[in-house]
Order: sequence, then C-alpha cells, then structure tokens
Amino acid sequence: MNSLSKLNTAVLTALILLAAAWWGRSALSDIDTLGEAEIHQIPGTRKTGKPAKASLQSSGRIQLSVTEAGRPVFCRVNVVGADGNYYEPADNLLAPWSLSRLGNRQGKGPFRYYGWFFYCDGQCEVVVPAGETRIEVWKGFEYRPVVVKAEVAVGQSTAVDVPLKRTIDLAAEGWYSGDTHIHLDRRSEEEDQRALDLLAAEDIRFGHILCMNDTRSYRPVMDQQIWHQLNGMGKKSVRRRGAYQISSGQEYRCGTFGHICLIGGSRLVDADGLKTDPNNWPPFGMVADELHGLGGFAFHAHGGYSKEIYIDFAQRATNGVELLQFAEYRGISLEGWYHILNAGYHFPGVGASDYPYCRALGDCRTYVHLTAAPTFENWNAAAAAGRSFFTTGPLLRVTVNDKPPGDTLALPDGEHELSVRVRMQSLLSPVDEIQIIVGGEIISRKRLEGAQRTDPVDWTEAVTVQDSTWVAVRAFSKSASGRDDSEAHTNPVYVSLGERPVRNEASILWLLNQVDERIAFQRSREFPQREQVLNYFQASRDALTKLLKSTD
Repeated sequence: MNSLSKLNTAVLTALILLAAAWWGRSALSDIDTLGEAEIHQIPGTRKTGKPAKASLQSSGRIQLSVTEAGRPVFCRVNVVGADGNYYEPADNLLAPWSLSRLGNRQGKGPFRYYGWFFYCDGQCEVVVPAGETRIEVWKGFEYRPVVVKAEVAVGQSTAVDVPLKRTIDLAAEGWYSGDTHIHLDRRSEEEDQRALDLLAAEDIRFGHILCMNDTRSYRPVMDQQIWHQLNGMGKKSVRRRGAYQISSGQEYRCGTFGHICLIGGSRLVDADGLKTDPNNWPPFGMVADELHGLGGFAFHAHGGYSKEIYIDFAQRATNGVELLQFAEYRGISLEGWYHILNAGYHFPGVGASDYPYCRALGDCRTYVHLTAAPTFENWNAAAAAGRSFFTTGPLLRVTVNDKPPGDTLALPDGEHELSVRVRMQSLLSPVDEIQIIVGGEIISRKRLEGAQRTDPVDWTEAVTVQDSTWVAVRAFSKSASGRDDSEAHTNPVYVSLGERPVRNEASILWLLNQVDERIAFQRSREFPQREQVLNYFQASRDALTKLLKSTD
C-alpha cells in the first residue's frame, strides 16, 4: 500500500469511527445487553470476546488464504485467538469496514452471532496469541459458513487454507441479490473498487450506493449531500467487476414525510426548486413523479416510518416500500402492508440494510427474479414489479400454480384449489416456521425441527380460494434469546377470479384511518405550502373513498 493510500485509509477510518460513534450512541439503560452479547458470543460458549491486539512476545502468525476454485476470494472473517478475543490483520485495505470500526448498531437485528469480523480479499496475515486459533469465514447467504482451527506456536507462522464453494447458486435459477440502501462515498476510482470489494465479500450482486441530505434542508447539488456520489448517477454511474455491480442513487429525507430511496435516476431530483425545506414541500409523490421521468424507482425507506407512505400508495405515486430492515418489518409493518395489498394495490416490499447504520452490509437484502440480462435497469424494474423475496438469510422460492411472485394468476369465477410450492433453505441461521398467507391471513403453517431448520425443505400445499386475493409465503425464527433473527417474505402472487379486483372493505377503512391521521397532523402545522399539501393528501383520501364505494 503506498503512502497516499495509507493516508486516505487512515482519514477514512477516523471519519467512519466518528460517524459510527454518533449513530451508535445510546443510553446504557436502552442497550439490550443480552442481545448484544449474542452478537459477539460464539454459539455454544459463554465467552463474549472483544477486539484485541496480541503481544509480540507470546504470539504467532496465521497466514490465511481463502479461495474459491483455487483463487483468492473476498469474504468476511473472524480470527478468534486462544484467549477468546478477536484479531485482525495489521495491513488491510478493508480495515475501515470491520465491525469494531463500523456497523454494529446497538439494539438492531439480526440478533445472531457476528463476532468482531473484518472483510478481506482472501489473503491476510493475523498476529494471534499462541495456542488454538479459530478461523470463521462467511460470504453472503448462498455459501455455507466455514470454521477451521489451527495451532499457533510462539514466533511461528501457520498457514491456513480455507476453500469456499457456493452451496446454493440462485443466479443459475435467475435469482439475483441486491441491497437498495447502502451508504458509501464514491469520490474516486479507488472508492469504487472498495465498494465492489465489499459487495463481493458479502456476495451482493447489485448494490445501490446512496447519498442523503440533511433532513432540515435540500438542494439538488452533491456538495449538500452526505456520502458523496461523484461518479455519476443512475445508468452512467454503473461499475461492474465480475458478477458484482454498483450504481449511485439518493435517499431523500425529511422529518414530516419520512425517508425515500430513489434508485436508477439519472441525476439528483430537483424537488421543485433549487432550495427547499423538505419537511414542507414537495410531497414524496411529486418527488417520485420527477424521478420516474429520470428513469428511476422510488421505495419508501424504513417502512415509510408510517408517515406519508399512506398518502402516496393510494395515488400509485411511489413504487413500493423498504419493509424488512434490521431483521424486522419496519414502519407500516406487515399489518399495514397486508392492508394495502387487501385494498387491491400492487405495492411490493424490499429488504435492505441501510449500511453502515446496521450490523453488516447486506444483512437484509432482496432477491429479484430476472428472465432478461442481469442489468441494473432490469433488476430495478423487476423489484418494482414485485418479482422478488426479501430476507435476512433464508432463501425462499415460491410458486402458486407455477406462477412466481409478482405474477397474476387469472382464473374464472368459482372455487379453486391452488397449489403452493415452497422451496426453502437457510445456511446462516435456522428457521422454525414457514407460513402460507392468503389475503393477510395465515392459512397453513409448517413447523421445522432438527436438520429441517437449515437443510433444504420442499413443501407443497393445496389452498382453496373463492374470491380474488393474493398469496405469499413467510419463513422465520427468533434467536436463542428470543430476538429478531431469521426472516424472509415473498412478494405476492396475485389471484384474479373472473377479473374481479381485490377489494377488502375492512382494510380500506383501516387505511382511511391512517390517511385521516396524516391529514390531521399536516393541518396542525403552520407552513407556507400547507393548503397545497392538504390538497394532495385529500386526493389520496378521495381515491380510497372511491375504492370503498366499489365494495358496496
């Protein structure tokens, strides 16, 4: 590493440490100590290790080589010394992104063992205390984690070779992983390469790298943004290395409407002027409308925070919701999402990590099914069409009468028996239960025990329907301490009987109540564009009221 690279890495590390400390701050009384211990405690032991440096007088060296098909491969690694603590390479381009420096946001899932990992390119030297050393290697959701042990003597080097082999090849079946919510700087070719390194280490095929504005103001210039994207936006920003690709977008943020991820757009949105208070104007639906003209798609971040999302979906203004994050269903949660689907809207969910404000890059992600070339344009369009499942690890492929998520199964009027086929495997953490959900109701459950919790599961179930509805599948389990861990959910397969739309009166009434609450909140505020905002919100109420009348 040359001196300039070392300086850049040192500066970046310092900035990241400051950011991580700010975002991870929490009163001691708010920290779930048992859950946090679970993150750093090797399963089956009571030892909660810490990041450490070995004394040169009583240490040796691990010469680690992680390969796939004979070549070094990017990966996530723990090196656990004989004392139970965690050790890292002294010289590592990816050091700024190790868990002791970034991520590890307290109180957030998935609550599972992560140790104190570092990312590397597959070749590294680690100084460790003499004695038995444990080496753990991960690479995304499709590789089975590998654990090996080696004896290290004082003053000696021990070579450790760890071959990796993809356990499940979802791309061969047309499924491509992606994370629509990543924050990294892209100011240089070097930073682009580091982003691609990290995607390769976590086996994320499509990474959306987002800038974001201060929630108190917005100007459509990159200098005003956090996490600078200086290598273009949208299609012009795409960089590819092997199977992995990155593209730049933005997270448009405010306090009153929420946050929204804008992906695929060719530039920053103008947001109705060169300078604006995003808490007042414009509403997200108008921002999304501009984005669509720029070739992009808009997904409400963090489950919409249960804010303006209830306005925008009703006007079909936005494309979906980032629902699964931190191993939980955020904001509108499953309840709100199911009501939206029951009202007849096609409003897909995605899973995304919000890295580095999480546990690990891509700890929640989306798998999209493609029948065309694996490009960002095709991946984004398929995500907006709901041809996907989102997950913290369980790999969940589902068909209903051979129709995958996002498709519509058109049948004549009458009673029909549907064949729901589920294929599931979870290599990272066990799954306790799989559920078939029809119109928001759990119709069938399959409890898993023993090897079924991690080994491949094939389950076919007959489901009877008598009206237009939707069908989805969920797989999940809690951690050993009862916290959020394994979670996966498909987008719906829509079932249309006699071309009649899905219309659930109770769900529409529930959604109208949410809209009324948002209208009341905006009416309680004093700001210049209040009447314009209220008119926009009222249009959503009118749209839902019209739907309600169609149920009579």
